Amino acid sequence: MYELKAVHKRYGLAKVALRKIDLTVRDREFLVIYGPAGAGKSTILNILAGITRPTSGDVRRDGVSILRVPPERRDAAMAFENYALYSHLSVGENLAFPLRARGLGAAEIASRVARISGILGIGHLLDRRPGLLSGGQRQRVALGRAIIRPADIYLLDEPVGHLDAKLRHKIRAELKALADDLSATVVFTTTSSREALALGDRVAVLNEGRIEQAGTPEELYHRPANAFVASFVGDPPMSFLSVAPRREGDRIAFATPGGMPVAALPARAVESLRDEPGSRIQIGFRSNEVRLAGPDDPGTLRGRVDVVENLGYVKIALVGIGEDQVSVSFPASRHLSVGETVAIAFPRDAVHLFQNARAIAHAAPYA
Repeated sequence: MYELKAVHKRYGLAKVALRKIDLTVRDREFLVIYGPAGAGKSTILNILAGITRPTSGDVRRDGVSILRVPPERRDAAMAFENYALYSHLSVGENLAFPLRARGLGAAEIASRVARISGILGIGHLLDRRPGLLSGGQRQRVALGRAIIRPADIYLLDEPVGHLDAKLRHKIRAELKALADDLSATVVFTTTSSREALALGDRVAVLNEGRIEQAGTPEELYHRPANAFVASFVGDPPMSFLSVAPRREGDRIAFATPGGMPVAALPARAVESLRDEPGSRIQIGFRSNEVRLAGPDDPGTLRGRVDVVENLGYVKIALVGIGEDQVSVSFPASRHLSVGETVAIAFPRDAVHLFQNARAIAHAAPYA
């Protein structure tokens, strides 16, 4: 088990890459670090590998600090986002290099190279040098060189980011299966929500050097800790409507600034809602929980279609309601035009409530 304890990393006086990070990587876990570009994902991997030292804080393996352990003695295999291949060696020699460094026999090396190159679809490239490969091919070689040898931890820095969609999906599935087969401890970084949810046993959402939330994909999707996680996890992300609360007996009713009722929740479900004048209160919900309704259906919200995205199997409409936009999934066979006025409806127990970006209540049955 690896632990980052209050790890802070500063470059110079102005740039802070990590802000007092506490993060645990469990044995045989596939941990995904998910966040936007510049969030500090690569810095965490470099600190785990020993390539970068934290400004303060500690890195522990099985309870023992490894800050003074050099990278070559940490038994960490790493795939860099920028490939870092040996240009004077062929693909096969690049793959074999870490195995030869560990003194494995020729037969074992040949077997491992054949297996990994087959999984990654680069078996026909073994005699070529990296300079003759495409970016996606070089990325597969870099990934193969990292996972080909036994290691205590595998650190994979956006290893499939440069692949086309079809190959990315295939390699993603193979990588997860390989990690399970090897009972490997893997830390994987990505900027893709779908990738994070599909691969991670747990996912740590990183933003501007802070861990916003760490948990299972189900926890992040259904019980986001704040509006950033809710808006960043899921594709399409959660939609938000600004609302104002009003007490109605034992319930709290929420309506848009224009007066359209949105939801009413039991007061006990939102007891942590603070009475703070000027605070921003938002109702959030997922696009698959929203449906297009008839114009005369009761309890609907009316809005303007701003954008229609056709994904083939489904369409996504962005519907403007006041100053906000709501994503609505609807059948691909249905036609909507930009500028059209539509009515939308959703189960009132499907909403999430946020105050000043902090989660207050979650949709049933995840509340």
